[in-house]
Amino acid sequence: MFNKILVIATSALLFSLVACSDDNPSGGSVPPVTDESSSSVTGTSSDDVGGSAANISSSSETANSSSSAKVPKNTAACLWNASKGDYLVNTGFDPDSLRYAGLWYNFSDDPAGGVTEIHMPDVCVYEGPEYDCIVALLEFCGSYCAEFRFRKGLSNEIFAGMGFEVAGFDNPYVSNPIRLYGDISDWGGICVTYAADRDVLLKLYTDSVTFYKTDLVKSNEFVEKCITWDALNATEASKHASSIRFVMPGSDNTNGHLSIAAIGKYDANGTCEVDGYAEVLTKGNGNLEGLFVLRSSSSGQTIVSSSSSASGDCEVPQTVSGLWNRLSNPGSNDRVMTGLDNGTETSGYWFSFGDDMSGVGSVKWPQSLGIEYTTGDEIYDYCMGVCGELEFAKEGYLGIGFHVAGVVDPSEGDSPVAKANISEWGGLCVTYASDADLEVVLAYAQESGFGKFSRMPKMTLPKSVKLKTVCADWNKFMTVFSEVSTTFMTSILFAVQGDANTKSRFNIRGLGKYSEKTNFCEYDDDPFVSGKMGLVIK
Repeated sequence: MFNKILVIATSALLFSLVACSDDNPSGGSVPPVTDESSSSVTGTSSDDVGGSAANISSSSETANSSSSAKVPKNTAACLWNASKGDYLVNTGFDPDSLRYAGLWYNFSDDPAGGVTEIHMPDVCVYEGPEYDCIVALLEFCGSYCAEFRFRKGLSNEIFAGMGFEVAGFDNPYVSNPIRLYGDISDWGGICVTYAADRDVLLKLYTDSVTFYKTDLVKSNEFVEKCITWDALNATEASKHASSIRFVMPGSDNTNGHLSIAAIGKYDANGTCEVDGYAEVLTKGNGNLEGLFVLRSSSSGQTIVSSSSSASGDCEVPQTVSGLWNRLSNPGSNDRVMTGLDNGTETSGYWFSFGDDMSGVGSVKWPQSLGIEYTTGDEIYDYCMGVCGELEFAKEGYLGIGFHVAGVVDPSEGDSPVAKANISEWGGLCVTYASDADLEVVLAYAQESGFGKFSRMPKMTLPKSVKLKTVCADWNKFMTVFSEVSTTFMTSILFAVQGDANTKSRFNIRGLGKYSEKTNFCEYDDDPFVSGKMGLVIK
């Protein structure tokens, strides 16, 4: 897959077509010779539109079949399946991947004076090549996904969407490339697997202004819908196709979310096997709230955790707290005993951070940690762990963490952080309490600051005002890559994403390497009350 990317991504056109940044909206990134705002509609029929349910969906969409038994899909007709690692829609007109055929791009009402914004997850590799961005996006979403922030400008219509060229451009590297056309009449139509929180228009373009359309009804699950060219009144038009687009109309000051997971030729029984389910992201995940992503049903979303209904003898959390244990043995250790110190004796000491110290807020401890590598015994004894309160001045991340191997040279004021291999741990067990969802982030940045959390492997511990023990192996840590690499990690962070002018308390009482133990004992004490003084952290 990466070799293919290197071939087609040798010019800046890739990023004029695809914007992968949550921080910087792409307001109408359109191929140069396209005019989405045109109203020259040749055919609008949506009669006789067949549909089939994707494996991932419990939708009532069903294939056109006379039998109630499940009919196998015609997977040979599947042209693009994001969950299989496909990068381009295999239209058949660009075998060398030189003309940008099948490359996904965004568009909006911008050319007609609109101001709608397009936002996508910021999952680009930290300091990596820009052409990796779309790869990271497809792997993170399991689809091509985007959020549309509809705003009324000078355009008569408010809309945004995504699409791909059928045959591409004669020379995509020049400023005004010549569009190519393809005969896709032999497809018979098109199958699309999608999820959307608004109705979407599927449009087949035969040039920059003429299109044939039908409706795709909104769905909170990924569903596959199959439409014939005849249903679009486009049997002849499909012999001269330029692009296929998915347009979401909007209204002022509203948002919409669209994710497309697969594209195939027409087959009444469907074409693309997409195994998984739709997860709607929440703000606590550090991503775009409301975005649809495809999660594999085999990846296992259930994490081993304590349960109030557990039966039999329970496991005390101390048995899975070999790295950091203040649960019942205050003074046992004043830092996380990683066993991977680089010889500087600077590993495992707790520190606080504030979203690269960009004024997000501050971490309030029961008392000051002091200078450099203070033991913080009073704090740890007070909390029977490491505890504090996060005060957010504006939206962003705050939290605490520790370096796995320490810093390279403690005598330097801003020394790089040393790397370490933590794969042998197998995962992590955490005994904690938190007012908000707590993200455990595996950081690999050596310099000061940790960059974007969405670029790093992480998992989310659900909020709990009672002490809770959770064990998760490395496979539970989501990443923009196909696999989590724990070979060159520098720090482990515990982060909370908060809104402006809010507060959130936390306490981490135990840390350990991964264990398959499940039935952990529960504690009745308030984790936000000190072990010594009985004072509540407010």
